[in-house]
Amino acid sequence: MPYTTQLQQPETLAVSPCQAAKVIGLQSPTLEKDRRVGHLGIPFVKAGRRVIYRFADLKDWLEEHKQTPLKQGATK
Repeated sequence: MPYTTQLQQPETLAVSPCQAAKVIGLQSPTLEKDRRVGHLGIPFVKAGRRVIYRFADLKDWLEEHKQTPLKQGATK
């Protein structure tokens, strides 16, 4: 039987700040400010000089900040 290998495209685990901003609907400078100040608390990874955002972290952050509006006339 001949030996064959199939090259598979690896799943993307992380993206650049510009790509991350698009994924979560923010502007790239907003993510830059968040890295300095921490006002949003979006996790990021320093890979040498590069900054990357893991998809899992972006998804978790979005889930943590999800808000559901109350129905009219409803009370807490």
